[in-house]
Amino acid sequence: RNIACLCPSLTDSTAQTLIFAFITSRLDNCNSILYRFPSSALQKLQYIQNSAALLLSYTRSRDHITPVLKQLHWLPVSYRIHYKLLLITYKCLNNLAPS
Repeated sequence: RNIACLCPSLTDSTAQTLIFAFITSRLDNCNSILYRFPSSALQKLQYIQNSAALLLSYTRSRDHITPVLKQLHWLPVSYRIHYKLLLITYKCLNNLAPS
């Protein structure tokens, strides 16, 4: 909400940097532990991501969010979690994991 108040006075790149720093990075931080979480819990995270996407794209809240997420190249929260697990598995199998 606070970022939304600031957005009219920020450039697009600054707003995008703020959203990545404070929202998207938090959604991705340790999200692999959310695997097999109930969808009701993930819906709250999806709502946060959708709000950030609407804020960046200047889209109305009544519009569909899927085209906005595709335009921003953002995966929905459940797919982000799945991707993170697959990435960790790939790195472990190919000895690319941190020691």
